[in-house]
Parts: sequence; structure tokens; C-alpha cells
Amino acid sequence: MFAFFLFFVVASASLFGQIREDRWNPTFDKMTEKITYASGWMLNKGTGKWIENQNVIADRECPSYWVSHMSQNFRWIQFATIFYKGTKYYIFLFERQDGEYKYQKIQEDWQEETRTYFFILDSLQYHGLISVVNSKDQRDIQFKSKYSGYITDKFEILGGENIYNEENLLTKIAYTLDNGSSSEYCLVINSQQINQREVIRFRLPEFCLISKYIKDAYFEIEFSDFVRLFTL
Repeated sequence: MFAFFLFFVVASASLFGQIREDRWNPTFDKMTEKITYASGWMLNKGTGKWIENQNVIADRECPSYWVSHMSQNFRWIQFATIFYKGTKYYIFLFERQDGEYKYQKIQEDWQEETRTYFFILDSLQYHGLISVVNSKDQRDIQFKSKYSGYITDKFEILGGENIYNEENLLTKIAYTLDNGSSSEYCLVINSQQINQREVIRFRLPEFCLISKYIKDAYFEIEFSDFVRLFTL
């Protein structure tokens, strides 16, 4: 009797064994063209002069070898959409030159890397962003997201999930949507008309705890160029 019971338990377990299934990752449904240029403006508080740099915010002329030291820089900006678990998401993407010191304590041996960041908005937030841009009411508006992150080319030599490509970017996005981020990020944007010019001023997403409103440091781009991000 005991032998029969043991056989029944083992047989039942085999009938309900766990099936190995890979996690389903999304693909990009639509992607806008990339914006590759914006003027970075920052007030140098020492001289009282405004300093302009291409694609980077700095309070002095920023040579190419120093760009990776500045957190507000980009090579391109883009919006994309995905459908994940029945919900449509809008992904603000940007590629940035980044880096860190190999020896942090003594600030030596700076090592550059390239990162693609993502900042995820739901449909309500995305259309709210469009409304803010179209309003031109000169107010700084902050959009928050608990779903953000990045991939880096720093460990590409290891292969696999470390390869700097779209597939691994989407895998990271799916993981973040399932698990959230460790910190909340904020995107700050201001739409206005100045001297008959319609412009957008913004800062790339950064930790909300250190996020700055647009006053003396921002990117500026023509309204007609920025709205290309809304062709989804």
C-alpha cells in the first residue's frame, strides 16, 4: 500500500512539473527619427555670461574629451513605443557619453563608456507632455517616472546580455517594467515663445532629488524640431 502511495505521489508530481519558459520581451512598435542637435546653455555664475555648447550643458567651453564628465549631454534623443502585457508605453530614449573613475577614492583613471538611457511614460503622461509642449505657457513642468534605466557598452567583451544592442535594451526595459527602478527620475520641460521664436527648453531625465528647474542651465531647441518626437 505504501509503495503504491509513493508511486502515486511521484507520478502526480511529474504530471504537474514546471515547464521552462523564456520571458517574453517586447519589440519596439514605432520609433521617431532621432534628434541629434540642441544648444546647451548654462549661466557661468562667476563671469555672469551665458555659455553655449552643442549637445552638452556646461558653464564653460566643453572640449570633446570632457563631455563624458558632464551628466547633461547626449548624442541623440528619440521616442519609441512598445506594448507590454497589454499596455502601451512611450519610451524616451537618449544616448549619452558617460564614464567613471576606476579608482573612485582617489579620482584617478577615468574610463569612458557609452550608455543608452530609457525613461518610460504611460499614455496619460505622454499626451500630457504633448499638451505642455503645445501650450507655450513658459512654465517648468516636471514629469516623473519610476521606470527608468540604461544599458552600457562597458562590458561588451563579456558578450550575451552585456552586448550593447537593441535586444538587450528591450530586455532591460521589460525587466524594469516588471520590477521598477531603485530611484525616481524626472524630466523637466518648458515651452515658450521668445522674440517671435517658438522654442523648447528641457533637461534630460535625472534623479528627482537633484533635478533642477529650468532657470540657468538647459537645452534649447526649436519647437518645430522638437515636435518630431511626437510622430508616433
